[in-house]
Amino acid sequence: MSNTIFWRTAYQLFKPEEPLATAEDLRNFYVQRDNSPVDKLVSLLEMEDDPAKFLLAGHRGGGKTTELRRLEQKLAENYTVIWIDTQAALDRYNIGYAEVVVLIGLEIARQAIKSNWLFKKDKLLQGLLDSLKSVIYEDKGSHTEGLGMPEFMEKAGVILKRGLTREVTKTLNVRPLLSEIITRVNNIIEAAEKESQQRLLIIVDGLDRHDQVTALEMFSSPLLVELNCHIIYSIPISLRYSPSFRQPMESFQKCLDLNNPPVFECDDNLCPTSNPHRNGREILINVINKRLVSLGDSYKGLFNPDALELICEKSGGVMRELVRLARTACEIGLQNKLNLIDLETAKEAVREVGREYNLSDYHYPELDFIHRTGKLTTKTHSLPNKGEFIICDELLQNKLVLGYYTSKQESWFDINPILIEDLERWQGGNNNI
Repeated sequence: MSNTIFWRTAYQLFKPEEPLATAEDLRNFYVQRDNSPVDKLVSLLEMEDDPAKFLLAGHRGGGKTTELRRLEQKLAENYTVIWIDTQAALDRYNIGYAEVVVLIGLEIARQAIKSNWLFKKDKLLQGLLDSLKSVIYEDKGSHTEGLGMPEFMEKAGVILKRGLTREVTKTLNVRPLLSEIITRVNNIIEAAEKESQQRLLIIVDGLDRHDQVTALEMFSSPLLVELNCHIIYSIPISLRYSPSFRQPMESFQKCLDLNNPPVFECDDNLCPTSNPHRNGREILINVINKRLVSLGDSYKGLFNPDALELICEKSGGVMRELVRLARTACEIGLQNKLNLIDLETAKEAVREVGREYNLSDYHYPELDFIHRTGKLTTKTHSLPNKGEFIICDELLQNKLVLGYYTSKQESWFDINPILIEDLERWQGGNNNI
């Protein structure tokens, strides 16, 4: 086997942007972490007679999509599960509750047609499509008159992808129209559940990628909890810890957290330490090794123990960063014509990935405080293009600070380990002043 083929095979195993979505991938590569929210969600849903609304919070790249796919598979026999990927269907930079409500309506209509839920109940489906058209017609750049059902749904998907115009979402008439969509979706849900004898669960993934201001406005809308079925939304971690979200969060049964496996321990006061967290690191090591095992004996020991330890530590327990570091190390292995990933190669991978993180001067005092205390602050900063914002919200959203939980489910925070050297240089410079 040539060196290129050898490293390319390993490299292709580590794709940081791809969650474990298929039953085969979950079976072959998934590693159970402590306090996964999936089992808790299964139990909570079993206990609920009425439609329940849940939130799932965690860092971007922390594994929420993988965990939600596990949930989808666990519930597939007893529930009708509809998966909605807002990242693929909506414009990241032009999104609000209106787009989310219309998207849910479209997906319900699409699934009703595909699954033949509503045998001889076309009036319900036509009523929903009429309501959806009412909103789409409000978009002055859209021409959907005269389109048949399939053509309209395709056209509506394109419109949603670019985002409804602000004229639509700000008009006084849009909220009643959206309420009408919800009402007609609920009529379909009621009929479909009665016919199929199965409860409906909607999983809305991808909303965690949006900034906190957008997410707060979105989840403050009561429309997102008015669907008469079980529904789970993923949310940004910065929103989870924002004081502004306390009241909107009361509209949901529970906000569940996807914990990062900790790479360091905290002390009794929830302050970060430099002591390795062995159980957390073992979970991360297993994630790497489980993928390599699938390639056979030729890849056994591809990462030497020191290199694997460093990659796990510098990932901070964030799954996407762990996979990114492993992939980068394989790339360097090929470039340097190596036979395995040693410690120096791992260090080079850490330096390369670390360059993707950008720190500003106003970040350092907050990072220093968090690294010493394990706590967030509400200190603010102002930028010309952003206005005033809470610094820690930005640190959390950009994974410059990571959140963890103890075995007692007490939350604590620390700087992303890949930034430790940057913080130490800043500390050294300030100590010399």
